[in-house]
Amino acid sequence: MKRLPISIFLRSVRICIPVMAGLFLGQVARLHAQAPVSFEAATEFREVVEGSTFEVTFSLKNAQGSRFIAPDFKGFKIVGGPSEMRGMSIVNGQTSAHQSWVYQLEAIRTGSFGIGPASVTVNGKTLNTKTLTIQVIAPRTGKGATSVPPGNDDQIFITGELDRETAYPGQQVTWRIRLYTQLSVEGADLIELPDFNGFYSKEKRRFDTRVQYQTVGGKKYAVKTLHEEALFPQEPKELTIGAAKVRAAVESDGGLGMLLGARPVLLQTQPVRLKILPLPATAPPSFTGAVGQYEWSVSADKNALSTDDALVLTVHLQGNGDGNRIAPPVFPNSDSLEIFDPKVISEETYEDMEQLVHSKVLEYIVLPKEPGSYSLQPMFSFFDPDSNRYLVRPSQKVDFQVTAGKNYQPKSAYQDSIALLLPATEPAPEVWRRWLRPAVLWGAGGLLLCIFAWMFFWRKQQKKTPDSSQATHPAVASPRSLRDRFASVPQLLQAGQSRAFYDTLLKSLQAYLSEKIHLPPAEMNQENVRIRLAEYGVSAIRIQAILSVWQTCEQSVYAGQTQGAQMESTWKATESVLKELENDLKYSNSGVKR
Repeated sequence: MKRLPISIFLRSVRICIPVMAGLFLGQVARLHAQAPVSFEAATEFREVVEGSTFEVTFSLKNAQGSRFIAPDFKGFKIVGGPSEMRGMSIVNGQTSAHQSWVYQLEAIRTGSFGIGPASVTVNGKTLNTKTLTIQVIAPRTGKGATSVPPGNDDQIFITGELDRETAYPGQQVTWRIRLYTQLSVEGADLIELPDFNGFYSKEKRRFDTRVQYQTVGGKKYAVKTLHEEALFPQEPKELTIGAAKVRAAVESDGGLGMLLGARPVLLQTQPVRLKILPLPATAPPSFTGAVGQYEWSVSADKNALSTDDALVLTVHLQGNGDGNRIAPPVFPNSDSLEIFDPKVISEETYEDMEQLVHSKVLEYIVLPKEPGSYSLQPMFSFFDPDSNRYLVRPSQKVDFQVTAGKNYQPKSAYQDSIALLLPATEPAPEVWRRWLRPAVLWGAGGLLLCIFAWMFFWRKQQKKTPDSSQATHPAVASPRSLRDRFASVPQLLQAGQSRAFYDTLLKSLQAYLSEKIHLPPAEMNQENVRIRLAEYGVSAIRIQAILSVWQTCEQSVYAGQTQGAQMESTWKATESVLKELENDLKYSNSGVKR
């Protein structure tokens, strides 16, 4: 048989291909013309949970449309879209063109809502979709029986679960994402978390990730925890925890699953609600905000000291509540002990596989004012959610002995030293009246001459010798000026004698305040000074500045915290604030009790 040359064969192929293509396209056009045009709205979910998101697709088939008009999405919030897609497909020899618009919606309130109709123009004709009815249900509350979320594939789904149905402000609550599957899952990635509005939240790194098995709706699922979050509600109200999203890789169905590889699946939790209850109003005085389970201890650095020393109390506090809401325990002061506000030595948060635990170490400085035997047993209270009541926990007793130090002055001696600095209570006019009253009783002219003679002699003596009261108490005959009152302080500053500097400054300041605001020495403490200065109309900022100088001096004198480098700045601050105080007191209200 004779074969055709290759060139003739190739020329024949080039001629046939356009002919066959034309025949094919003509057939497609005929099929396309015969296919009906449709415009429909569709969604995977006809029932959704309030706060969750879902997609609605408006599809136009077998036509090219224009002037698409979206419906009014009443009851929903648009969080994404529209995304427009175009394409063509051939199925069983049937060719179809399609065009679609996709919206992502969030359900913002419960009820039954209609979506649609949407409209599009095709060849001058307007097409409309039918109305979609979506039922929005309320989130389940807290901890409840697991069920397949509305609209999800019952072979694989995820849930957001709480470990309790109600909580109190500051109590620790665990929220977790759990995967339920009957399919082979190659991996799962967390791609979106809710905002946790109304909570202080902290991600947990250590939790049980072992696979367990659970029956839901009569079907057995493999269950695994993907994520855990420790939540601490901040105020009493009902809070909603929104949806989280996870992308999982699921083995493809059918015999070609091994060849096709895993298919991606987007999973979403349903929102859940948590009711936050108010704390009972019957809180004890020692309650400072701790909610949960707590332990604490108190220890001292010594059991014997003098009035020149300071005692250091160390407090260890540990619990599972919100550490940001807890104020340090309050140790009240007394006439014999002064306890300063604590400072934080260390603070940490760690996990114990079930919950977050925070611990804090505080240090309190205690200044003894009087010798004697002391025993401290401070109280700490917290609210226990399990029993719904406040629990008061006393610490172990702290016993210590205080002896008199080198700088100790008994109260009586200290009061007398201040009393000597007070101004004379009987001014010169009173002395005149005391001598004048008997002279009036005499009522004789001769006696009057004697009085004048006595006055003349007395004045001459005053010029030669100082007043007798000044001879006995040279510093107190009349109110001293501000410069005179603190005259020795700059000398000690120049000499660098820090302890004597702070001791003299403190005593001079107390004597000055006792004189100016008429506060008895027995009542001379920081709180009484604060109250009396406020009564004189002194500003809170100025009062705090005065007491800051006072406290610096006390810490240096009694606690041994001598700050030589701060002497000059302390003295400058004292001069400045006392000059301003002089002006305040000069124009203070004359109606203040004295």
